[in-house]
Amino acid sequence: MTDINSELTKKMNYLNNTLKQLRQFKISRLSLIDPNSGQGKVLTILKKDNSIPQNELVEKLDMKRQSASELIRKLEHKGLLSREKSAEDKRIFIVSLTEKGEEFAGRLGINEEDYMNALSDDDKQNLSRILDTLIRETDSQYEIAKDNFGVNLFGPKKQNKK
Repeated sequence: MTDINSELTKKMNYLNNTLKQLRQFKISRLSLIDPNSGQGKVLTILKKDNSIPQNELVEKLDMKRQSASELIRKLEHKGLLSREKSAEDKRIFIVSLTEKGEEFAGRLGINEEDYMNALSDDDKQNLSRILDTLIRETDSQYEIAKDNFGVNLFGPKKQNKK
């Protein structure tokens, strides 16, 4: 049983390291925006939805209106998106990708969830169940480690002097 545990651990580490390297490669070598960063999320949403009202975009970003507006302003300044007043309601701004933004969003590459498309729905359900079990176990091990070593897991728990 130890051999299979070792093999599974190696595979999980390999997958984690490969995904991390892929993200770093895309960000640094290709000068891309991290799809998980605020700006990357804006581009990813607009890549899927094309043009949407700014308030709807803010809602999808799940962040404060001021922070989202700053992200939108930065991307607009970079020429990656545009804001136009709605023809129906002049109080509403419609946000959409520019041609440069579409090209850039297309280069964001693999979304964090895209590689899951290699799995069937049943496999995804099974993997989710298995990962939940592993997460519960690692959370439990973490709590045990904190109890044994204190909050600082890199040193022994300090003893109270009486």
